[in-house]
Amino acid sequence: MIWQNLRNQLRVIKYSFHRPVITQPQGKLAPGSAPYTFVMMVGPTFNQTIPNAATTARMGWCRGFEQLGIPYLFISVFELAQRLPELPNPICWLSAAEYTYLNRHNLAALKRFRHLVWVHPWFKGERAFYRRHNLMDQSSHDRQNRKILSGEPALVFTISPQGSFEYYGNWANNGAHLVSLPLACDTALYRPDTPDYPEFAGVQMAFVGGYWPYKARQFDRYLKPYQDRLTVFGYTPWPYAGYGGRLPDHKEPSLYRQARLSPTINEPQIEVMGIDLNERVFKVLGSGGMTVTDVAPGYREWFSADELLVPGSEAEYHDMVRQVLSDEGMNSIYRRKGYAAVMARHTYAHRAQVVLDYLGLPHIKEL
Repeated sequence: MIWQNLRNQLRVIKYSFHRPVITQPQGKLAPGSAPYTFVMMVGPTFNQTIPNAATTARMGWCRGFEQLGIPYLFISVFELAQRLPELPNPICWLSAAEYTYLNRHNLAALKRFRHLVWVHPWFKGERAFYRRHNLMDQSSHDRQNRKILSGEPALVFTISPQGSFEYYGNWANNGAHLVSLPLACDTALYRPDTPDYPEFAGVQMAFVGGYWPYKARQFDRYLKPYQDRLTVFGYTPWPYAGYGGRLPDHKEPSLYRQARLSPTINEPQIEVMGIDLNERVFKVLGSGGMTVTDVAPGYREWFSADELLVPGSEAEYHDMVRQVLSDEGMNSIYRRKGYAAVMARHTYAHRAQVVLDYLGLPHIKEL
């Protein structure tokens, strides 16, 4: 633990000389034009030009609040003490990682404003659990978590379903208001009315995302068997025959809609723990596409059996893939019902409405 604390301190020192890369600090609504301002706080590792999950989720949250008539603003965690007092009723969003860079002055400033924090699992016996299941160690550090609690956030939240709250038990045990706020569809980008592109005509299976060894454990089980019919894009190279490089953001929803199937593949801990379910389901369905998840039963808390195909085993996944590739009627029904479910319950504007409700704030604009 001593060495871990030392490494954390050295990390803070290293990144204290950096600033986040913010290229689009605000949207169409000017901060100050509404009774509240949604503030997205980012740390030194944030780079808005890289379309990874950290960027797309944050942009989704910002646009969700903007769709409710609430302007958003990106702010560096190093500047929050100066910037927050200038804004009308800021609602601040930050992840646990950003807390690492808060000095005493900025932490005291944040404490005066409503804020919600995206937190990691925190439960007894974490390290032993991850080793036993051969998972990446995501164990929390009590010192960091207690720093988050000392800021008195209005909410701490996880993107995991409530059925996995056993892995977040120490947050509730220490008095935090723990809620589930899943990822969602950013309807400003993912929608079914985007143009068709000739290069996507005839695509059987499609996937967009980064490739790295830990998640490759799942890719090789669920995607590699289909690489002869798989079209894959990502900001990191893939060792698969169908890798096509980086895909422009505006073409991604068209690919999902035009492809016959765009599978949703999660990291290995999801199959074991049911936590951290990713946002690809919402992107694909919101674009009018068809998806089948890997073995991730947590999706059943958000989608019914006639809205989303969620296998109970790897063998069932492959059966489902074969079915939706060959059965036009089945494919069409799941696209339609999945899209309707996302539009009814799973956009970032829906998530923003939930936050306003939790905070006891009136809605400026209804969906």
